[in-house]
Amino acid sequence: MIRRHSVRVHPLFLALLVVLWACDDSTTGPTGPIREDVFVLNSTGQTMASFSVLDALEAVGSPTDMGAGFDGDAFDLTAGFAVTTVSSFGGSRILFVDLASGDVLTTSFPAPESDLTNPSAASFDAQGTAWVGGRGSDAIYRASPGDPSAERIASGVGTFVERVVPFEDRLYVVDANIDDDGGSYQPLGPGRIIVLSRAGAEEAVIDLPPAAFNPTDAVATAGSLVVLAAGTFDPTTYLPSNDGSLVAIDLETGEVGSPLSLGANGVSLEFGEDGFIYVTTTSDYQSLSLLRFDPVAGAFTRGPADPIPVTGEDGGRVDCWSATGLSDGRIVCVTFSFAESGRLVLTDDGGGFIDEVASGFGSTDVASR
Repeated sequence: MIRRHSVRVHPLFLALLVVLWACDDSTTGPTGPIREDVFVLNSTGQTMASFSVLDALEAVGSPTDMGAGFDGDAFDLTAGFAVTTVSSFGGSRILFVDLASGDVLTTSFPAPESDLTNPSAASFDAQGTAWVGGRGSDAIYRASPGDPSAERIASGVGTFVERVVPFEDRLYVVDANIDDDGGSYQPLGPGRIIVLSRAGAEEAVIDLPPAAFNPTDAVATAGSLVVLAAGTFDPTTYLPSNDGSLVAIDLETGEVGSPLSLGANGVSLEFGEDGFIYVTTTSDYQSLSLLRFDPVAGAFTRGPADPIPVTGEDGGRVDCWSATGLSDGRIVCVTFSFAESGRLVLTDDGGGFIDEVASGFGSTDVASR
């Protein structure tokens, strides 16, 4: 989830625009939606599916088989590759997907913790290097497509690293600070951001506010690191405690803003091509709400009190597990299901239905380029 979010135009469509503009004497160019590529990660289905979107959604080719043992729930994109990870249950590894060929390249972790690293979600930097945290190994790694083994660049970092966000010459390590050694997975204290140099040297530790528990993701944009503190759950019933929040940290000064309550627990955080951050939340792990946050203004445009009402073809409510914005402001979201295929739903910027297709079993992440 750093996710690179510039407006990227499909090469064939760009060539068509050049021809049209060359034949048009008017002062205004063509209008309408731009064709974009959308990718969906199907965790339980163990596939990555690709789609194109212009006026509607269209599946592109066959889904990529991610292999036995795959259980990744998030991915990141560059122009040519996607990257995701497999947990220690599946043998801790990084998977790079060649988006042109569909080939899957495997990168292992160095000994002695190679199978027990339990890697976090991976993030690409601007140079196409992937950065990964070890939830189990408390270490930070980097790797590029085709590397047989990742390089460990820092050890003894945090207690449960959920994401490494590379930005400029620093790494912002999202440490959930929860008890994985004791197996309770309860907070040991508020979350924190550990700031490292690219070489792995610790530069600072930024403590999140006392109520910002279990940070799981972050994006760097508009001069801020926007952190999703997903919140806690009842250790007996496992129901959400509805104490999730967003926290913005000034990247220049390190100043931490006041938590913005989600009124629920956070599920996913996606930075859209439209410049907005999309957050999905839940109060019961059954129904989900979709919020939209403006990182420039530092405020919700659709907040906990008025989430985006995403609707399906039948006019009914759509519970988006993960969602993001396209460059023209339209929204794509996926639903999650163990028992049947999820749905990839395309809506206008207010959640009004445009189109939908089957996304695959256990859809947990969606991104566009």
